Amino acid sequence: MIGNDIVDLKYISSNWQRPRFLEKVFTKKEQNLILISEHQHQMIWLLWSMKEAAYKIHVQQFGKRFFNPKRLVCELISEDKGNVKIDNNSYYTNSIITEDYIYTIAKQDQDQDINSSVFKTENPSQSTQSNVLKQRLLKSISERKELAIQNLEINKTAIGVPEIYDNSVKLTIPLSLTHCGRFSGFAYH
Repeated sequence: MIGNDIVDLKYISSNWQRPRFLEKVFTKKEQNLILISEHQHQMIWLLWSMKEAAYKIHVQQFGKRFFNPKRLVCELISEDKGNVKIDNNSYYTNSIITEDYIYTIAKQDQDQDINSSVFKTENPSQSTQSNVLKQRLLKSISERKELAIQNLEINKTAIGVPEIYDNSVKLTIPLSLTHCGRFSGFAYH
């Protein structure tokens, strides 16, 4: 299983300083990381991205959604590597941090090979982004797995987890999709 998340740093709201936002979303330790950080805005969205990417794996793994951001506990190992714990489960994260975006991939095994891409969408409307993202993912899977692109499609489960199908047969290719503002990304095994 795999999860990913992207945050467009120029698009995302900077109103994180409103009352109680940090307390609702981050543990005391995470709040401290944010408050002592030289780049607080970036640290907030790095931790958020880590939580979101790990959450996507957890939902795939257990088939249940929940909203409790503090249940997802982040630990930074380095500037771009981390660990997110949800109950007794641990997920490894790798992040790409630029001045424009933060992109995080979470996986259960840190040695898993991942196919991933991040790109900018000229028309950032949600429907355009979603369509471009899906087409790029299908093209990548078609090329890497040597499958006819016209036979591939993406469907979501009842809880919103994307799955890939070839001629209406579900493939065992774990994948994750994300977009925010001007940027999109996909990841799969």
